[in-house]
Amino acid sequence: MLKRSKQKREMSLSEATSRLISHILKMGQGEIMELLELVEKKNFEKKRKSPRFDYYGEAVYVVKGRAYTGFIKNISSEGVYIETPDMADAGEKIILSFELPDGEHIRVSGTVVRGEGNGFAVSFDRTIDGNLSRLASSPSEPEGPGLFKRGK
Repeated sequence: MLKRSKQKREMSLSEATSRLISHILKMGQGEIMELLELVEKKNFEKKRKSPRFDYYGEAVYVVKGRAYTGFIKNISSEGVYIETPDMADAGEKIILSFELPDGEHIRVSGTVVRGEGNGFAVSFDRTIDGNLSRLASSPSEPEGPGLFKRGK
């Protein structure tokens, strides 16, 4: 029996777009929302300039002159995600204070870029790359509070 190899033919952008829209029109609302989330997440990940690490530590932050406490979920040299019931609005200026696992104290200012779920993301005004670069060789699984692992 002969094996038939399928050759993929080149498809124009307009044909691909038309086929994609045709598939989307056949989907239910839940499927469309899942697809949108997947596409937006993929595009967001492309924008990230530096690796992020899961981080399990407390942070004190100040927004509009008032101090709050939150829990850092992940961190990169350019920003951080904080879980907290005390939400901050996108565009708000923020000052963060926290410790790295080696005891180094970090104090950095930034801007809240988005709120989601039970927390918000912050973009730092300056990178803290020098403080995180050595963590690339850290264990891949955290063994307790404050330890890092490479995020997705």
